[in-house]
Amino acid sequence: MWRRTPLSLGPPARPAGRRSRAQWRPALSFCGRGTPGTMRLSWPKIHPPGPAGCDRRPALSGSTAADTDTAGVREAVQPPVSLASVHDAPVHTNLLGRAHEVVADLHQGGAATLMLVVVAGGATIFLGASVWRSLQRDRRGPAAAAIAMECTGLAAAFAALAYQVKAGGWLTGADPAVLGWFTGHRSDWVTGPAIAVTDAGGPAGTIILAVAIGAVCSRRARSPIPALILIGTVGAAALASTVTKSVVGRARPPIVSQVLLETDHSFPSGHATGAMALFTMAAVMFGYALSPTRRALLLSLAAAVTVVVSVTRLYLGEHWLSDVVGGVLLGGLAAVIGGALYTTWMDRTRARGAAGPAENYTHSGRSDPTTMGYAA
Repeated sequence: MWRRTPLSLGPPARPAGRRSRAQWRPALSFCGRGTPGTMRLSWPKIHPPGPAGCDRRPALSGSTAADTDTAGVREAVQPPVSLASVHDAPVHTNLLGRAHEVVADLHQGGAATLMLVVVAGGATIFLGASVWRSLQRDRRGPAAAAIAMECTGLAAAFAALAYQVKAGGWLTGADPAVLGWFTGHRSDWVTGPAIAVTDAGGPAGTIILAVAIGAVCSRRARSPIPALILIGTVGAAALASTVTKSVVGRARPPIVSQVLLETDHSFPSGHATGAMALFTMAAVMFGYALSPTRRALLLSLAAAVTVVVSVTRLYLGEHWLSDVVGGVLLGGLAAVIGGALYTTWMDRTRARGAAGPAENYTHSGRSDPTTMGYAA
């Protein structure tokens, strides 16, 4: 056998025996990790010592060795292109993620701003239509245009607020702060009355009050229509509140902040909806035959009672602020529609009574408004 000396630069002399030319092809191997440019030659069946990590396997023969040589030289001359891609991939990913976050924030902020404009615009339309209706010469008769504007304003404001609650926009950002303020200012002498008020304004209490007020109005008008209108208005408001709760699906405030445990959905507040619909309708029905000043006082009293019921829901930690506002808007919308129905019925009853052959008189000689369709 022959041995190759360290000073030998060319291939050794062919030993005895016939071998193919491919078996004498030198093979390329790369030594050193992270240094693809380091290259050394190795001859068949000769394994000279090298640094740690070098490929000391025998060289391949034939076409396999040729393919290995070509791939090794190409890799030694040109480093892998994927190295730059691997280093740049996190940068591109971070940039794309940041861009998506910015676009989402802009979209959410723009939607919240638009919804705020819609809520403010709806409230403005409602107030303007109410003032316009109050300035009319015949204040008892319903003005179709004013009523339509009131309904449009309240419906738009309620829909915009419900969308923001569903989307979690910044329009509801004040809810945690308001809830925290109320829960942080509780006292024993306020909690008891608040529980009593919220129990009275619950579903059972609202139904009982609606039936009682409707019975009184129907007895004075000698017709079941006022009771049906009042109970139907309150029932429609409660049904709309239940459906909206299922659609929006907002969770209640944390259990630790609740005095009375509530587990159903939160938006809108059923107490605020029922109180607004019931007491506003009662003010409209009892104030139909009164002067404008007395009607305004009745409406103010109804608004004050609604505010008290709504504040108790915040104080007891049962609702968010936007839940209460949504309930007031929904109850007001139901009261506007119910009040328009009641006013229309009363106007027609009064017209039929005035067209009769003679008016009914009481024994005091004064006309009885209840027999003519007036609510005393």
